[in-house]
Amino acid sequence: MAARLDSFGLAELAAKPEDAFRLAGLAMAEGIRVAGYRGDYYRYRMGDAEAVIRTMNDPETGQEELLGMDTHAASACIWDCQVVKVVTPEDADPMSCRVLVRCGEGDARAVVDLVCPEVLPAIEAGDRLRLGMAAFPLRVSYDQGESSGVVEAQQDTVLLQGVVKDAKVGETFLGMEPLTKFLSVTVSTQMGDVELCHPMELVAEAQKDNVRPGAVVSAYCVLSGDAAVGAYAGGLLFGEGADLRALARFFQRGGVERLRPLLRKDCAAVFLENRQEGLENAMALLELVRRDLGEAGFTHCAPGTVTTPGSRGRRLLLLGDGKGNFAFLCRVEVDSLGRVRELSITNDPSCEFELAEWEE
Repeated sequence: MAARLDSFGLAELAAKPEDAFRLAGLAMAEGIRVAGYRGDYYRYRMGDAEAVIRTMNDPETGQEELLGMDTHAASACIWDCQVVKVVTPEDADPMSCRVLVRCGEGDARAVVDLVCPEVLPAIEAGDRLRLGMAAFPLRVSYDQGESSGVVEAQQDTVLLQGVVKDAKVGETFLGMEPLTKFLSVTVSTQMGDVELCHPMELVAEAQKDNVRPGAVVSAYCVLSGDAAVGAYAGGLLFGEGADLRALARFFQRGGVERLRPLLRKDCAAVFLENRQEGLENAMALLELVRRDLGEAGFTHCAPGTVTTPGSRGRRLLLLGDGKGNFAFLCRVEVDSLGRVRELSITNDPSCEFELAEWEE
């Protein structure tokens, strides 16, 4: 997953390592901070293009570490899609994510590199995602005729065909200084509209007159999906449902540091009779519980709703073996901001519950 600055004609901004660090420093100093669970993103607009810097605190030094950079476009194209599979490369950093998705009931699948994925409490197969979509073609062709509507996922790229809805010239700036111009083409595909961004030079001379509404475009491209849209545009959202979802991800995949933003500094964690107060103590207890549950085979998490009179409707997290047997219940008490004040993991037999669905 690499920044596609060349799609906007901006490759020179990161031609050398020192240039890339200079751009990253500018984005971190003047861009908009978007808080994530494991670290932060810095979104820096450059006209119709933007750079998104990925950062994370070093657990040993506490210093903010620069991980990498993504690019995206000023796009109004939104996909409401479902995750088929998480296909993030093993060598990717913790602030990156790649998913295979589908939209609607069709057979089409697309591989999407996510921008700002850590604003979401979890990303797992079956989840619904709302993404702001852009595409960066490696090859593109504009023709007349009818579109077959092909959307075919490769390992990290997508072959797609669609109809041009709008074509305009995008512009980039650095501060008030104009930099480059590029083609910004809105394309209708069977999975939804997507914004294709590429230099005019990528279009064959004989096809340039076809870059207009109604033409058929075929592209071999990298898809980029921005997760920080809508309710998540400003970053993390806390609340009982989101907090429990993040906890489920922790119990299944580890990474206790990811819980730090949702736990108050004065929070308490309770496991049976063991009560630990304070953020660091609570996180240490949770890590111990996660390890013990894993050794006992209780690695499955499911959302539930309390049906016991007096607490009816409260959400909880069910911890079990994946065979319908739940050994523990996890409940949270949150403050007015939705952050966890107290977390309890019990095997209380008096608590009645029913299975529920994760909030989207």
